[in-house]
Amino acid sequence: MRLLDRCRPSLKRMTKEAFDNLPSGICFFNHNGAVTLCNRQMYRLVFELTGKDLQSVYELREVMKDTPSHAVRDGTLFILESGDIWQFNERTITDKYGNSYTEVTASDVTELYLRKKELEQKNRQLEEAGERLRRLSANATALTREEEILNMKMRIHDDIGRSVISARRLLTECHPTDEFDLTAWRNAVHLLRHDSESDDDRDAFTQLKDAANEIGIKIVSEGSLPKSKASAYHLITAMRECATNAVRHAKATELYVTLEKSGSFFSAVIKNNGNVPECEVSEGGGLSTLRARIEKAGGIMTIKSFPCFELTVTIPEITEELQ
Repeated sequence: MRLLDRCRPSLKRMTKEAFDNLPSGICFFNHNGAVTLCNRQMYRLVFELTGKDLQSVYELREVMKDTPSHAVRDGTLFILESGDIWQFNERTITDKYGNSYTEVTASDVTELYLRKKELEQKNRQLEEAGERLRRLSANATALTREEEILNMKMRIHDDIGRSVISARRLLTECHPTDEFDLTAWRNAVHLLRHDSESDDDRDAFTQLKDAANEIGIKIVSEGSLPKSKASAYHLITAMRECATNAVRHAKATELYVTLEKSGSFFSAVIKNNGNVPECEVSEGGGLSTLRARIEKAGGIMTIKSFPCFELTVTIPEITEELQ
């Protein structure tokens, strides 16, 4: 018994020392609100928040309810001048004798708080990225629609232009009206009514040559078109525009096309045997639309008026094929 009695004070001191050295703050108050037991951490925190020693639970509640003069409050959290962040919690407990006490704890949540803020920042960045993606998606849809409209405009322009030239040629040469080929007119009307054109198994260059023959101009070509359908499409589009303009403005009967490849670029130099322009050629609707299309694809278009008309189109090799 004597040994046990001697050990009890030592055990109490060890327990009290361990309680005082807890990294968290903890304090107990009796039913009157007076401090019953409080560790060093809680005393230190309250003094840092208020500049005063802790006397009662009421003082501590005032601290938890208002914003202390020596800290910044963020909801239930308190950011001290040292940068540490603490959270206070209060609850009622009862001992084995039925006595009620108020327990207040303070937990260091600095790491959790910083991780939470970092996560919120990343979420904001993700939301901003998502918004940018949504805007890009909307712009891509609008650009696709714009491209479809531009394609339709150019096809209508070519069909109607070819039809007008063909009709003028037949009338000038006094051919009967029943020889008029109305196919191009029908195609233009179908496009305006959003009807699809019938499929043609012939390649685009052959179709262009046939269409040119209909309006009285022969295409004489040297070199080969690129294997990339998308790149070839832009060069053929340039030839089609030049063929229509050569007949309409220069009274040409032949169109000369020189196709060359240099590295990953393809070029078409287009001339005709028609009349030399009387003045500098200005870009109308067809040529300006062609330039916009070529430059959008990363190419270059140049026009010379003298000593003869010459249009040069240079286009990169496009790996994404046209649909």
